[in-house]
Amino acid sequence: MAKINVFKLRENNTDTATGATGMLTHMIIDKDLKTRYLLQPRAVNPKTGHPVEKIHLEPARLEDQTKLEEIEIPIEVLGTVVKDEASGIEGTALSFVRHPNGCFHVHIQPKGVIEKTREPIKPIDVDFRQVTGEKVPVMTEEEKEVSRKKNPSPDGIGMHFGPPLPK
Repeated sequence: MAKINVFKLRENNTDTATGATGMLTHMIIDKDLKTRYLLQPRAVNPKTGHPVEKIHLEPARLEDQTKLEEIEIPIEVLGTVVKDEASGIEGTALSFVRHPNGCFHVHIQPKGVIEKTREPIKPIDVDFRQVTGEKVPVMTEEEKEVSRKKNPSPDGIGMHFGPPLPK
């Protein structure tokens, strides 16, 4: 486990590059402890009626550098092989995603490519509580239930951390 200082989620902040102000909704952390954040600007797209797209940014772009908290990350899991117990998909744990209400996910990169296109299989986003692996901390079912109530998990629908999806 590694203790690190990160920006508090669900706090308002401003992106110094765009000037957009909004709420930090997600934190992504990779194996070398680099963090990135998603900032949801407080604005609605007039064409769709939906929130404008989140801004993917590094910590240095945040105007208020004081809203920090210390958290523990099971960093030893990243770079190891893990398995999603729900789907059976196995692959390398690439990064963690911390959600605004405390839920913690892992991005899993399966080995291989799609035969027809020769493109790599896309990583999947999975609730860390449903992952197994040599370095994954083991929780009892009772501990998982308490954790689920305290930090409910989103279903992953609409979650995307790469380049913009095609329209």
